[in-house]
Amino acid sequence: MTLDEINQQLTAIVNSGDPTFAGAAQWIGQAVAAAQSGQMSMSELTETMRDMQRQLAVVQDMSQMQYKETLNTIINGVIVLAGAVF
Repeated sequence: MTLDEINQQLTAIVNSGDPTFAGAAQWIGQAVAAAQSGQMSMSELTETMRDMQRQLAVVQDMSQMQYKETLNTIINGVIVLAGAVF
């Protein structure tokens, strides 16, 4: 997953109308932007993404599973990209 694909999927979730996942997507995007600008290290970004995955793990509402799966895919992509920087 490329950074462009991550940003496109995050934007789609932000605009989805689901306040919970839109907020999570926005937060992920802000963390990625902070890492890109040097305000956060890649290891901090990776740990932040893992924390978000743990938070998403508690979502049980079946109507929200698609957003949960998409965000998990995005988070894994961010973690891979963060690891590739070093």
